[in-house]
Amino acid sequence: MELAYLDNAASEPLRPAALAAMNEAAASLAGIGANPSSAHAAGRKAAAMLETARARVAKALGAEPAEVIFTGGGTDSCALALRGLAGAAHSQDPRRTQIVVSQVEHDAVGLNAADLQGAGFQVQVLPVDSGGVLELEAISALDTSQIAAVSVMSVCNENGVVQPVAELCRLLREKEVADKRETKSHNDAFGKGIGSGLDSGFAIHTDAIAAAGRQEIDFTSSPVDAISLACHKVGGPAALGVLLARRETKIASDRRGGGQERALRAGTQDVIAAVGAAAAFAAAQQELAETTRRHQNLREKLLQGALKIPGIKLASHAPAVPGIIQFALEGAEAEGLLFALDQAGICASAGSACHTGVARPSPVLLAQGYSEQDALGSLRISFGWSTRQEDVDRLLAALPGALSASRKLAERERK
Repeated sequence: MELAYLDNAASEPLRPAALAAMNEAAASLAGIGANPSSAHAAGRKAAAMLETARARVAKALGAEPAEVIFTGGGTDSCALALRGLAGAAHSQDPRRTQIVVSQVEHDAVGLNAADLQGAGFQVQVLPVDSGGVLELEAISALDTSQIAAVSVMSVCNENGVVQPVAELCRLLREKEVADKRETKSHNDAFGKGIGSGLDSGFAIHTDAIAAAGRQEIDFTSSPVDAISLACHKVGGPAALGVLLARRETKIASDRRGGGQERALRAGTQDVIAAVGAAAAFAAAQQELAETTRRHQNLREKLLQGALKIPGIKLASHAPAVPGIIQFALEGAEAEGLLFALDQAGICASAGSACHTGVARPSPVLLAQGYSEQDALGSLRISFGWSTRQEDVDRLLAALPGALSASRKLAERERK
């Protein structure tokens, strides 16, 4: 049975352009060593291919090649950014012990932030409203002199909601200036000086993994200091990520070794994967306008059909990218629904693929105010470069029966 693949927020199929580029790279490196750190001719050839790929990724994402750091994946990129930015800020100014994240961060950020509490940091969580949008008013309660790092996702990986990252950055920097003025006035009044080493500031990071291929990414014009991306989310190879980090941004890396990737992410680079990633990012950015239009049409078709089915409602009406849609399902549980859809050859999810096999309420729906029972009935549909109208047609045809089966199963379990 041909699958209707509607779980592109988990991973997109490998793009033909990426596969072709990887095959060409593999053929070019066949029979020679592919360690780009080696000084001999084979190593220099691999290094040249790696740097060409880095430059191509940089061009696609509006960055400088020196700002592109290859990592082991999206989670690795987020962990390196959050831990490294917080550690660097704290080492410069011991007062900086706060990490600020949103209530709907992926575990790549949320769990790493929680782990840092054991190292003496405190986590400040910014809430979201009923639509899943960050409540910027919460910024007023922050003391920016204590912040080490901020991390807020660009696009929610569960419901596609676009977070106001640019406005967040503006408000945080304005408050930072105001807090410094207030501190200076206080110290002047009491005859206290401020050591220059205690005024290093904090960095802002965004997890843009769900945004890539769905929003334009231009690091040069972005107000953030670092951006995390995952190559397989745009049709590139898995197990390869990118961290865009400005050259002046201080990152205290815990991934030490041979000094690769600006001495921030040690380890021999996967040249062939980097070449594939470059082709995928380039294609995703070049096709962005067409992809957005096509996803919008698919979204309208999906909503017109799905919202006619009793007990299905759109989980959020906030501004969102068209390619990620989350439904709340009354009286159903995602586990049974996804099984029924899978039996019909339809690939979908309840949310992050990192939680596959774990029956638990959607944390995003919980953050929006849904009850635990209602948050168990979550369905995420996500489009990619290969999604077809017939995929949506098959989903709509199978959804009523799958939902009915899921409700019956959930009712039996409740008894």
